[in-house]
Amino acid sequence: MKSTVLYILHNPTWTDDRFADVARSQGYTVEFICPPQGDALPDINSYAALIVGGSDDGHADRPEELSWVAEEMAYIRNAVDDGVPMLGLCMGAQMLAATYGGKVLGRPDGFTEWGFYPVTATEEGKELFAGTTYFHLAHFEGIVALPANATLLARGEHFPVQAFRIGDNAYGLQFHPDKKLSRLTKPLLDNNHYRHFMGVQSTDEQIRLGELYEDSIQMWTERFVDQWIGKAESAVVAA
Repeated sequence: MKSTVLYILHNPTWTDDRFADVARSQGYTVEFICPPQGDALPDINSYAALIVGGSDDGHADRPEELSWVAEEMAYIRNAVDDGVPMLGLCMGAQMLAATYGGKVLGRPDGFTEWGFYPVTATEEGKELFAGTTYFHLAHFEGIVALPANATLLARGEHFPVQAFRIGDNAYGLQFHPDKKLSRLTKPLLDNNHYRHFMGVQSTDEQIRLGELYEDSIQMWTERFVDQWIGKAESAVVAA
């Protein structure tokens, strides 16, 4: 069985990551690459799964302007079409949606989700989100239209799409279960250049809510990774 998860970052310093930690705890190694910094995209069929992370700024709607965005979107399509388990986080979710014809935009009023907000499971997403509703979000753009082949799994009050699936094993999450409480430091949050935007929670509120929801997000992520990659492995063994 393949034992390495490929993790595409858009900021090379973001390696302190809950998904990476959980994947390692379940026996995988994690390989980080950062295409905006010039890293090449390897053969995706050599990997057990693909994670595409978020970004400092929104770029999912700009493949014609940024060559690395266009290259990543083509890479995502190859992964999904070849049956490689794929997970898009925040901008990664937006790129997954845009790859298959979805639409990504900011809100006309400039509202920015930055902090802990609830997600509401659809009927199709009830099992996935059983027992967990609050996650950290950090985005000013969102998916306003899903591709025709996508299944909506969770909605949000301020942005209509919080989680979706394409096919059996490609997931897009607008929120950030990857972000651990240890990353939500006061200096980081106080220096967030979006901190004065409408919708951004205060530093103290984000830290308070992080402490409240850290354990449930950790348990959710462990269960998700086990099901997400494990389902694909089970299918290979059965075949």
